Parts: sequence; C-alpha cells; structure tokens
Amino acid sequence: MSGNVSVIDTRDKKVIHTIAVEQYPRSITLGHGGKRAYVTNYGSGSVSVIDTQTYAVGNVRVGKHPWDVVVSRDGKQVYVTVRQDKEWLAIMDARTYAVSRVRGLPSPSISVDIGQDDSRLYISSTNAPGGPYQDALTVLSSKTFEVINIIKTEQYPSAVTVSPDGRKVYIVCQDARKLTVLDTGSSTTRHFDFVTCEGKIVFGKKNAYAVDQTNKEVVEVSTTTHEIVHRSPIPGALEPREVVLDQYNRAYISDYLSDEVHIVKVN
Repeated sequence: MSGNVSVIDTRDKKVIHTIAVEQYPRSITLGHGGKRAYVTNYGSGSVSVIDTQTYAVGNVRVGKHPWDVVVSRDGKQVYVTVRQDKEWLAIMDARTYAVSRVRGLPSPSISVDIGQDDSRLYISSTNAPGGPYQDALTVLSSKTFEVINIIKTEQYPSAVTVSPDGRKVYIVCQDARKLTVLDTGSSTTRHFDFVTCEGKIVFGKKNAYAVDQTNKEVVEVSTTTHEIVHRSPIPGALEPREVVLDQYNRAYISDYLSDEVHIVKVN
C-alpha cells in the first residue's frame, strides 16, 4: 500500500496531486461541502484530515484499526468504526479534533452511515456465532449512543448506505452474496440475491450502483424492486472494489490489485 491519496482531474483523466497520509488508507469521505476529506488509516490507527483546496494534511489518532468513516450532515461530527478494546466507534469533533469512543457496541464494527436527519447511526458488524451482533445492523442514537435496535442481516455485512431520501438502508452482505434492505419507518428488512461485493452502494439520479468483484462489472440496482437491471463491464479490471459516481453518471472504480481507477459510463 502506498500510503497516499491521489487527486484525479476528471476532465483530463490524470493524477494532478498525490497526498501522503499514513499506513494502509482504507476509506475516504468528504465533508464541509467538499472542503475536507477524511481518510481512515487502518495500519496506523488514525484519520487523515485533508484540506481539499490546499492539500494540507493533519493526522488524528482515533483508535486501533479504523475502517469506515462518515461525516454528520451538519458537518460537526465525524464517526469512525474502530477495533480497540471494545470501543467500537470513535467520534471526532470536526472543529477541535477531540476524539471520544463508545463502548458496548458491535464487535467488530465494520461499516457506518448516518440518517438524513443526523439522529441515527447505522453500524454493521459481525461476531462469534450465536452472539447478538453476529451479522447484524445496529441502529444507534447519534445523540445518546444508546442502541435503538439490532437487526439481523445476511452473512458478513461489509457496507452500509442510507438512501438519499432516508427511507431505506442498503446493507451489502459480501459472503452471502445478498443485499439486505431496511425500511427505516417500519424497521422491517428484505433480503435479495446480489453479487460478490465489499464496497458500498452508491446512488445515481434514479437507481443505485455497486461493483460485482467476481464478474468485474458495475451493476445497476433498481431502487423500487432492488433487482439488478443492468450490468456494465469494467475493462481491464483485476480486483475492482469501490465505486463513486459523478454528475454525468460516470462511475470511477478503484482497483485493489492494479492501483488504478477505471472509468465506466453507466445508465
């Protein structure tokens, strides 16, 4: 792993800047209207905070093996899943960079997202067979950090994404090749056949998209039926993982083995 974050000009399709972070950068998210980027460094127990205008970097210790990261909608808090002494969630103040951690949550926590009204966190986890957090989604108050609900998913819920309208939570269950969809109003779930996917679902103007790591494709998922409605090959991909979309419905897919980003036009 390079320990770097690359900045790509999407017009010229070239790397225009390389930013040094710390060991084994794992996840990245933007906050403050795109003015800050937060990168979890799995190997060094830190989050790198990047000023996206000046490329200045600061590193904040958050706990052992940080995995996923999300910024609250109001930009005040940064939530990070960590794996440290039963403190499975780190909360960073986005202004002061002070860090606190929450005990008694899923072990180990994997992925996290936040509701559209900032009131609830959705954290996926796996644990020993028969435990309360084995292959589960924990719904947590972002104010009191009390557990509101524990919802069973399929095997190894690797990624969690709240839909743009806040009515659904999409949980990619990598080992089961299933997609669990939670209705946030009724707290009911449905499970759908899916693809081998570790990364998060992302949303376009109409439907959702994910990476099929086995077939090396971007799959389009209907947000109505939750079925796969279209597949777009990723030419030259070795091990595609994460995907993001731009405003023109171009998908940018990271490749774990080739250290490349593939660009695919999707529907």
